[in-house]
Amino acid sequence: MLKFTQRKEYKVKITVEFVGAINTGSYEKKQDFEIEEKTTVENFLKTLEHFHESHIPYIQVLCNGKRCAHTKKLKSGDYLELMLMVGGG
Repeated sequence: MLKFTQRKEYKVKITVEFVGAINTGSYEKKQDFEIEEKTTVENFLKTLEHFHESHIPYIQVLCNGKRCAHTKKLKSGDYLELMLMVGGG
C-alpha cells in the first residue's frame, strides 16, 4: 500500500526596502520577511496591511535591481525595492 504525505510548505526569506515617499507602516525602511514559497509580489504586497488594495497597482517593484511584474513568484534571497510611481507636471 502506498502512503501519501501532504506536501510541506516551505518559508523563504526576502529582504524589502521601502524607497522614497512610500509609507512603511509599522515596518523598518529595510526589513527581512519570511513568506510561503511561490508567493507572488502582489500577494506579498497584500500581506502588508497598511496598503489599501486599490493602491497596490501603483506600487513599483524592483526585484534584485530589475523592474518586475506583480505576478512574479518570489524566491529565497530576493531583494525587493518598493516605491510609488510619481507623476506631475
